[in-house]
Amino acid sequence: MGEPFLKTVTRSTLVAVVLGLAFLVVLPRHASLPSDFVDAFTVAFCFTFLGHYLDRLLLALPGIRTGAGPVVRVAGWFAGGLWCAVIARWLWTQYGRDVTDLPALVWGGVLLVVLEFVVRRRAADSGQ
Repeated sequence: MGEPFLKTVTRSTLVAVVLGLAFLVVLPRHASLPSDFVDAFTVAFCFTFLGHYLDRLLLALPGIRTGAGPVVRVAGWFAGGLWCAVIARWLWTQYGRDVTDLPALVWGGVLLVVLEFVVRRRAADSGQ
């Protein structure tokens, strides 16, 4: 059985705060610092929160841990990252921001793959 929803939200929020701070430095400023942080945080939260559930979905596939399964899992992370980027772009436009401020969609796939590798490595190091 998966972890409790509140634990998932808490972990995703903490990681999104750190990632949002990185985005705040990289993405162009629009308004006040707190307002820009909220924008960056929500983009980051799309990847941290939805990425967790995408990985749970991928792990439910039979044989995902054997043979070519790990390659399918990484491909699924990449495809899921593209969708996270689409959702993040939609939110970005809802904030009145220009979508050209964000990198190309393909970087959403790369971001989620890197994020998932980092999360898996930390989980392995902590013995989970």
